[in-house]
Formats: sequence, structure tokens, C-alpha cells
Amino acid sequence: MAKIDLNIPLLGSKLVDLRDSIPGDSYNWSWIRPLSQVNYLAIHHSAGPDTQTPTEIANYHINNNGWGGIGYHFLISKDGTVYYVGDLSTARANVANLNEQVIGICLIGNFTSGRTPSQEQYDSSHKLCDFFINNFPDLVNVKSWDSVRGHKELPGQQTTCPGDNWPGWRGQITSGTSSLNNGGIIFNPSPTPQPSSDRGAQITELYRTVLGRDSDMGGLQTYTNGPMSIEQIAISMVTSTEHKELIAAARNVSSLQSQVDSLQTTLASVNQQVIFLQESLQERDQLIKDLKEKIPGSTPQPTLPENSQPKPDTTLTLVGVLINLYKFIFPARKEDNG
Repeated sequence: MAKIDLNIPLLGSKLVDLRDSIPGDSYNWSWIRPLSQVNYLAIHHSAGPDTQTPTEIANYHINNNGWGGIGYHFLISKDGTVYYVGDLSTARANVANLNEQVIGICLIGNFTSGRTPSQEQYDSSHKLCDFFINNFPDLVNVKSWDSVRGHKELPGQQTTCPGDNWPGWRGQITSGTSSLNNGGIIFNPSPTPQPSSDRGAQITELYRTVLGRDSDMGGLQTYTNGPMSIEQIAISMVTSTEHKELIAAARNVSSLQSQVDSLQTTLASVNQQVIFLQESLQERDQLIKDLKEKIPGSTPQPTLPENSQPKPDTTLTLVGVLINLYKFIFPARKEDNG
């Protein structure tokens, strides 16, 4: 059994080791890998409510996925607590076909439809990643913030994780948007936010222009009250899966319209040909009629109905019968030779 213990001073008591108590095998499943194989710090979201607990997530992985333990190495809750749940020596299961190359860091919550992590999650994520990049020499291939990747950014992945707004808030992890100081949050300098009414109107317009729909209440409130600038929100929407699907659908509609136009043109041509054939048939019928009228004796004789055909003359037959009867009654006499 491999075991890699961690001490991250910047996190202090925010780092909680659950490897011994969380359901499943934290030390041997899924397999042991050398840290020299690790190339990425993979960021995930749990895609569930932000009230999920590490035990609930572990049980889901074990009972629903049939795994031997939780799929991640770390979980970060809404209040910024970092739970160490899967030993770094193990590959776990959080990036298909690349598990040996990643350290899986999952932020608890669902970050789609405009929802984003809490400031505490940003802060703890930054400190955790900073530790691995700058203070953990065993990770020989993790030496810059370029190693921090959203799940969907990794090669061969078909997923929206860690949410459609990931490009908009990745920078708050890599640059450290906020830091904890005496229990409070101190934000790094940022542009003065616009009045909420103007900001809300601009965000609503972005929803209609970029996503082609009205804003949902949760997404609008998150964007309006969040730290992202209007430009960052626009970039987040433009790079979202929803926008890409909208563009793809529009291209399909354009293609279908072209096909419909082509079919209509073809039908119009066929209809014209049918009209031409009908006119040609009418001309031929008239020509045949004119020719018949010009040929002598070609006037058709009237046809008698079937029941009005003349009956055969039976007069001669009756006369013959009478003669034969007469000969039978009065046979011819023979003359005497005397």
C-alpha cells in the first residue's frame, strides 16, 4: 500500500484528510502509478448540489458506478474545505483513458447555466494547485499553471465538466482572485462593477444575443452578483456548449432550407414538364381526329345494342319440315310394269 501524506501550510486547517474514513479503498484502487506520469491538475465539478458531502459522492461512485472507491483525489466544498480523499499514488477514475496522468480535483456543485464556484472554492483551489506547481518536486511534469485544465479540455474527452462557464472562471483559480485573511475575503483589484440594473440589462441582452433565449433566474443572479466583467461573461457564453450547439443547429437549419429550396425548384420543373406533355397529348388527339375526318368511308357505323341485333330468318327451315312431313304421310307409289 502506497501512502503520500501532505502538509500544505497555505491551506492550514482547511485541508482535511479523509482517506482512512471515506467509503471505499483510498490507497490501492484503481491502481498505483508513479508521480512522474502526472501531467495535469484536472478540475471537475460534482454536477450536483453544493451541499453534497464527500461520503455521498463516494457512495455514488461505489454503488452506481461499481468502483472500488471515490474517483477523485480531492474534493473542495462550498466553504473552501479541501478534502483529501484518494491517495496521490493511485490513478483513481476521473478522466477517461488518462487517469494515470491527472490529479483529480473536484469542486462540489453544479457550474452550468451561469452558476460558478464560491470565492472560497476559488481560493482553496488556487492554493492547492499552487502547492503542486511550486512546492511539490515529485511532480516533475507539473511546473506551470498551464497544467491546470478543465476536464473537458483534456484530450479525447466528451463532457461539459467542469461546466459551460469554465473558461470564464479558470483565471480565478490560476491567478488567485481572492485570498482569505482573518476569516474574511479580500479581493484582488478589479474594475469597478457597474450598477446592478445596468449590469443585469446587459447580461440579459447577452443571453438573448449569444444563447438565443431569455435568461434563467439562477444564471442571471449569479452573473449579476458575481465578480466577472461583462466581457468575461460574454466570452464565457460564447465558448459555452450551449452556444456551440445553437450555432450547429443554425447551420443545420440553413442546410435544410437549401435542400427545401432545391426540391421546390425540382418540383416546379417537373410540373412544367407535365403541363407540356398534357398539351402535346391534346394536340395529338386533335390531329388524329382531323385525319379520320379526311379519310373517305372512315365514318364509323353506329353499333346496335347487343339485345337489338337482327334474329336469323327461320322461314326456309319451317318449309323444309312441312315437305318432309308430307312425304312421310303420302309416300310415292310405284308404277305397274304389266
